[in-house]
Amino acid sequence: MGKLDGANVKILTLMQDNAALTADEIAEEVGLSASAVQKRLRQMRANGVIEREVAMVAPDVLGGVSLFLVNVQLISNKHNTIGAFRDLVGETEEVVQCFHITGAFDFCLLVAAKDTNAYEAFSNRMFTKDNYVARFETSVVLRSVKYGFALPLEQLLARR
Repeated sequence: MGKLDGANVKILTLMQDNAALTADEIAEEVGLSASAVQKRLRQMRANGVIEREVAMVAPDVLGGVSLFLVNVQLISNKHNTIGAFRDLVGETEEVVQCFHITGAFDFCLLVAAKDTNAYEAFSNRMFTKDNYVARFETSVVLRSVKYGFALPLEQLLARR
């Protein structure tokens, strides 16, 4: 798919806010027919513009979930070490987000655990029983102030 036109940006913005909207609801907001919206959504899914659609579960309704931000420094910056750590993170359910970053650390993880005991078991398994991690630093999330995945499309795609 080439450049995103204004209608596609509006559709994506609405979908990022609520992926459960119907084509009729989106069409009303965007000023297109429902069939035109469906066609655009199909194209954006097929072209990888829409990578996936997920439900965001409110952690509070689960009876308590603790979130942890973990900065990880690897022993080596060699490609095989980075790849092995990426694979390990990809297979680990507690890691809900992972970023390969610049600076003193190599990765920043967002980890969800039932409580600090569960996090301790996770960190022992993840960071002390392999040859990848030199050190890690954990911050406990006290409160989520802003939590989401929506990209600011209009700002990112604004003409300069």
